[in-house]
Amino acid sequence: MGETPRSDQSMSVRHCYHVHVAAAAIGCWLLLNATAAAQIDFQIGSMLDAPAAMELLSPAFPSSSPEALPTVLPTPIEPLSGQPLAVAPSAGWIAGPPSLPDFSYHFGGRARGYYINDQRIEFTGMESTFAVEGVLEAGAMQQIDGWELAIESQIFLNQPFDKNMLVDTPERKSFTHNFDIDPLQISQLYLGARRGDFYAAMGRFVTPFGRFYFPNYRNNFDDSPFIRSESILFRETGLLLQWDPGIWVLNACLTNGGFQQDANSSKALVARVGIDQPWYAIGTSVKWQDGNGSETQKVFNNHVGLDAMVRRGPWTLSSEAIYDQYGLRKPGTPLDSITWGRSLYYRDVNNGFNHPISGVGYYVNLGYEGPRWTLMLNYGDFFPEQIGTPAQRNKRRQSVPNHRGLIKASRHWTSHFETYSVLLLENNLAHSFDASTRRGIYVIFGGQFAW
Repeated sequence: MGETPRSDQSMSVRHCYHVHVAAAAIGCWLLLNATAAAQIDFQIGSMLDAPAAMELLSPAFPSSSPEALPTVLPTPIEPLSGQPLAVAPSAGWIAGPPSLPDFSYHFGGRARGYYINDQRIEFTGMESTFAVEGVLEAGAMQQIDGWELAIESQIFLNQPFDKNMLVDTPERKSFTHNFDIDPLQISQLYLGARRGDFYAAMGRFVTPFGRFYFPNYRNNFDDSPFIRSESILFRETGLLLQWDPGIWVLNACLTNGGFQQDANSSKALVARVGIDQPWYAIGTSVKWQDGNGSETQKVFNNHVGLDAMVRRGPWTLSSEAIYDQYGLRKPGTPLDSITWGRSLYYRDVNNGFNHPISGVGYYVNLGYEGPRWTLMLNYGDFFPEQIGTPAQRNKRRQSVPNHRGLIKASRHWTSHFETYSVLLLENNLAHSFDASTRRGIYVIFGGQFAW
């Protein structure tokens, strides 16, 4: 399965070739989008003229945000879910047969194809690829005896990587687990029930920690700000309780705390208190996980955060900030022996027995949602705790701050079809994996059809 080691000269030639291919692709992409640039509409709305709730939850173009499913107001997946259930289901829902007057359902999805060049993982030899992904979304709701009962689902369809990977060193071999992708993945699947201002859900759902208002164009959400892609999980599995009197929304849930079913008895508490309104939102969140479990190695997974948003017409300005605790709880685990996925940012080092690594981070996001374009400009920083001695190279690499910028542009050609591009830029890290420089550049261009 392994390949023979490549020489520095061949790696350099291949790197230059891929950079030139990426540059040519970006140039062609920008030229294609420029033909329609004059059609952009920077219309400005008044904050005094708030649109109806149904208009907010049913944009002209299907959104790429993982929180923008065909929405039922009592569900916890929509930032504006603090309002009681409307009398009639929101747009996109289909009424049931006459024999079931209180029953409605929906079905939709997205299919996308794209090219990605991620120079951060150039040392693996898997930085450049074409790929396809799909998203299937469905739900049903029934009102009975003052209760609103619902089921929501979101299934990801993923294209796996070829198995013939470069594994000529223990370091490269350990990173192969990062590319082990399930073709069929449960993104969300939960049962929900509402009565008045009270709502409960059990299953796998969007985390109630914080709020975000940017689109994603990959099923693994790595086209996100640093604190979202590296710290805050996009999904949690567990039991959620929500109380939303008036403008307030209070969430509390007990979850596994990890990506999938738990491998131990440890559980996480996730909670948020906030105000969620169509034109503004503000909240504070916490996630804290106990340290008792049956695995050989445990990982710290705690953070406290703030989020805020203000919206004016097609413009949305939002921000999140967190205090983060991470790292391995016990010493003695070589990084190359990790089988559950390596961190590109050395967040899986140990800082002493049962002693977390801490850090603080934030991002600011400006988004525009117009009739022809969806645009996003994002910048954020993460400042990790400074640990280790000069001889402890992995700990010193972990201590390097991250400065990440993101630019996304999507051109809506019809109400269902869009083309998009993503550019991620962050600081380089010298003497990283394979003793090479981790180059902080990542580009995507592709197309998406939504229904």
